[in-house]
Formats: sequence, C-alpha cells, structure tokens
Amino acid sequence: MYDAPNAQDNKERLISLKEASELYGFDHRYLATLARKGRLKAQKIAGAWLTTPQNVENFIGSRQNRGAYRDDIQLD
Repeated sequence: MYDAPNAQDNKERLISLKEASELYGFDHRYLATLARKGRLKAQKIAGAWLTTPQNVENFIGSRQNRGAYRDDIQLD
C-alpha cells in the first residue's frame, strides 16, 4: 500500500501568506511586503499571494542581522 506524504511535511505545497505567518511567526503583511519586493519568492494568484514553506525557509536562511531583526525566528 502506498502512503501519500503528509501535506504538513511537504515543503513544496502552496500556502497563503496568512498560513506562512502562522507557521513561521511573521506578520502576514510583512510577508506580503517581502513578496512585492521580491525578497520572498511568491506568486499572486486570483488576488492572493501564495508561497511554499521551502520559500519561507529560504528567506529565513538568507536574512541578515540588521534593523528590526528577530532572532527568535530561526530554522531548527
């Protein structure tokens, strides 16, 4: 019997920025700003920004410690 991968574990599934904000602790408006500026890989579909958990983790890994840097958000 084939076990489909759990959707929660799939880093390539599309999620809304609201869901990303709940998963990773960022404000969804901040993530939308990052998407508009091209710092977070995301796409706007039918008026809603969508990204993947992998894209959010890539952004977290690329952040530099400057400005209002939050050191409580790190990848495990």
